Amino acid sequence: MSGFLQFRRIVFPIAMRLALPAYGNEIMLMIKATSLASTITIVEVTGLAKQIISATFRPVEVFLVAGVIYLTINFVIGVAVSLVETWLSPHLRSQSILRFRATTTTH
Repeated sequence: MSGFLQFRRIVFPIAMRLALPAYGNEIMLMIKATSLASTITIVEVTGLAKQIISATFRPVEVFLVAGVIYLTINFVIGVAVSLVETWLSPHLRSQSILRFRATTTTH
């Protein structure tokens, strides 16, 4: 087996499986930190929410929608990271399939 093939089939999947949870958390933390970026004049969800509040004078509704947007983005990223983790981990794949079969079968 060549060095590249060994890296591609053995080393890289193991390294990704071990590093993926930390990278997933880092991505979610960066998304949450963007709400602080609006204080430095970078317009994003929170900055846009402040602009809408100044036009509509409805802060509760606007910040509630902004919070739901952040929650949705982080939820989707969390599910995506979980799916990639399951895909890279054969032992997790077999457990999730067994769990799925156990919940869908009727006795």
